[in-house]
Amino acid sequence: MPTREYAVDGDEGFIGLNSRDNPVVLGKNFVSKAQNIRMDRGVATVRKGAERLTVGALVGTPAYGSCSYTTAAGVELIVLVVSDGLYTFTPDTDTLSAKVNFPAGQTISAADEVELYQATGIGYVYILRGFSKSVLRWDGSTTIAVPGVSTHTNYPNSRHTIYYGNRHIVQTDRNSISVSHYLSDATWSALDVFTINDGSSDTLVAVTPWTLNEFVIFMRNSIFYAAAGVGANASGDAAQEADSYIKSLASDIGCIAKGSIVQAGGGILFLSDNGVYMLNPAGAGNGSANTPEGMRLLTLAEPLSATISDVIARINFAAVGKAASAYFENRYYLAVPLDGSTVNNTVLVYNFLNKAWESVDTYNAAQAIEKFVVAKRGSRRRLFMVDKNEGVFLLEELDNDEFNASSPGVSGTPVLPFYIPATLTALAFPPITIAGELITRAYTFQTSREKRFSSLQVDAAFTAGANLQTTFITVNPDFNTVINSYGSPLEEDVTLRLPVRKSGYYSQVKFNTLNLRPSIRSVTVEAIVPGHMTQTRK
Repeated sequence: MPTREYAVDGDEGFIGLNSRDNPVVLGKNFVSKAQNIRMDRGVATVRKGAERLTVGALVGTPAYGSCSYTTAAGVELIVLVVSDGLYTFTPDTDTLSAKVNFPAGQTISAADEVELYQATGIGYVYILRGFSKSVLRWDGSTTIAVPGVSTHTNYPNSRHTIYYGNRHIVQTDRNSISVSHYLSDATWSALDVFTINDGSSDTLVAVTPWTLNEFVIFMRNSIFYAAAGVGANASGDAAQEADSYIKSLASDIGCIAKGSIVQAGGGILFLSDNGVYMLNPAGAGNGSANTPEGMRLLTLAEPLSATISDVIARINFAAVGKAASAYFENRYYLAVPLDGSTVNNTVLVYNFLNKAWESVDTYNAAQAIEKFVVAKRGSRRRLFMVDKNEGVFLLEELDNDEFNASSPGVSGTPVLPFYIPATLTALAFPPITIAGELITRAYTFQTSREKRFSSLQVDAAFTAGANLQTTFITVNPDFNTVINSYGSPLEEDVTLRLPVRKSGYYSQVKFNTLNLRPSIRSVTVEAIVPGHMTQTRK
């Protein structure tokens, strides 16, 4: 009988994650699992690690809120509030300021709904503490004050505010907002138009800027858009009813976490009960994409997160109200609590260039992601993460993560096992290996017949000390076989040609990082597809 030719299947690159669908039906260049992975120009690489920047006073001291802050000199800082005051962290110099204390009798507790933002000229940071406590205002130096309390003349108690169009737009209760006079934080417009669905079963979650002087109001089960004082733009001008309105945008979907809302890719991303959606002005279909009526939420289409709906289903919805998000370098980062966690322990990453979800990022088990902050460090803006109990971390920076909750301060003690070459510094945080994992789609060779898999070829790149474990997966019969563990002492490109000698309906390849940040460029599987089979096999 003639020798059958080897059939070939594989991927020449990687562009996105689809963990929901059966691996058999995934398109080329998609993977069924990507943990701590980045996909740039088709190359799958373990993400860069988080560099820990703060020690001392912030270690073990809960941070209840944070924001970026720009000084009059143009220096960007990160403000962090604790129970009785605030600190500033300077990214350029990695220095933490002395604490600025709250006024006597003013505190923050874990039950308070805390939010920070900078507004009304360079110098003021507003610290919201929920509906039961007054706002605090920091002058950018040494003074934190409590504005006077009088209806519509001073800043109302609130859990959420934006500063947009030189006005403070403040949530005052579960279904109302209040709007300040132009360039003022002391006087407020008392307009009933800013009461949204009074008496309904809905509740206000967040407000976010939009276009053409409008802003979007996210309710728990619906969405509205509004405008305030469009024609009153002199200092001290009140918002007028004739120039203010609220209109319904969607009644069948809402937002479940104010921290999930981000403006990105020309639209607004937010987390709903059904996953992540995108509100986008494009696609109105009536020639009015640049008007409020041109905004459309494609609620009849599947959510943006449809391909990772299995991950969305693992969110602890009882604790998701503290979700955090950021848009940075064409990626949407969404921190959520997964698998029963009560703090944000996982980050979902969407790549706008690839137009696909890219990774489910994990960190140290003790990590509690409170906030993302984008601020300038050196000559470029960087993404920072504020941990509730450990302070400030710089993301996308190292070959390992840095985290050591059990030992405040710095330590040069190595974490075993470690790989050679390795550098141990006396005053450095112990490196923590990033748990990178990638599982390819199913390679079926376009037939449902049983295959005899013969070999696997992997095109990879290694940094010095990087180590990658390769596992070959077959289904029907089911086997997971570790076929290679390769580490390189030098930076090099490698083509791994590995014998397999397995049979099955389809195969997948799993890669696990054992050290540092190896890259995977392509995967090729060879197999023989026999002729017609008539015997049942178990």
